[in-house]
Amino acid sequence: MKQVQWGIVGTGNIANQFAQGLQLVENAKIAAVASRNVNSAKVFAQTFHIPKYYGSYEEMAKDPDLDIIYIGTPHPQHYENVMLFLEAGRAVICEKPLGVNAAQAEKMIAKAREKNVFLMEGMWTRFFPAFQKALEWVRSECLGEPRVIHAVFGIDGSANKQQWRFRHDMAGGALLDVGIYPLALTFAMFGSDPVKVTSSAYIKDGIDEYNTFTFEYADGRIAVLTDGIGLKMENHVTIAGTKGTIKLGDGWWHADRVEYTPSSENYIGIAPGHDIFDMPYPATGFQYEAAAVQQHFLNGLKEAPEMPLDETLKIAQMMDRLRKEWNLVYKEDEA
Repeated sequence: MKQVQWGIVGTGNIANQFAQGLQLVENAKIAAVASRNVNSAKVFAQTFHIPKYYGSYEEMAKDPDLDIIYIGTPHPQHYENVMLFLEAGRAVICEKPLGVNAAQAEKMIAKAREKNVFLMEGMWTRFFPAFQKALEWVRSECLGEPRVIHAVFGIDGSANKQQWRFRHDMAGGALLDVGIYPLALTFAMFGSDPVKVTSSAYIKDGIDEYNTFTFEYADGRIAVLTDGIGLKMENHVTIAGTKGTIKLGDGWWHADRVEYTPSSENYIGIAPGHDIFDMPYPATGFQYEAAAVQQHFLNGLKEAPEMPLDETLKIAQMMDRLRKEWNLVYKEDEA
């Protein structure tokens, strides 16, 4: 099988985690890394035994040997970085959110289709076996009719409000950073067409520190979603149906365990049909996403069935809609 040559854009924490996961993907080679700081690129290259490093993204875009580019830069850089490598004809996976807003996402998707190259928003959650098992259960008869999702993702980063998450000029805030996870989970489980959306957010210094939003669907399904970067929360996902309940615990956005409990009002103890899917994984877990993207690339696909581009755009449009309700505007919205 062909050895796939990967390039990594960015040298921060998320790029480091992705590189760790990529070490476990068969026939994958990290062939180059790029940073705006050549010393940072050099250190990253030495850490992961990468043969080439570049002090600019433009320089790496000219490298003819690269197959797939992973972009792990901050949100405001995604648009420029993705467009650079799409123009160069490279397959691209870009960390979520793909763009700061739907307008950026739409342009990137259009460019990928114009160039006929692979593009995917890096929603790693969808590639973990435990999440895929949860999705399988939702779509099977064991849950009956799925009726309610309750999902929470809250972290407390408020001790350091100088970090990018709390900076308006860096498109900071809870929604784009962590709220996109329960949003994308709900679209995967219930679809992307709620008929009613209600929300609230706490805005301070130009960013949403925490928020909650509710989706109501035409058939009566409801999703209640909460996220934050200024509050530690009890992170979990519960999906309740007419025949049972599915639960994902803390760390559910990179799940290694999911539990199904059938409804049984008169049963004491563990009801028949109770099931636990438990699959601990090595490294950071990014290997699942990377392996799938690599296989899609080798199969000639231009987008991933697990994270279709049209759905990425709908997620971006929903986040725009929520921010509009909150009067939360970034500089990218005015471009």
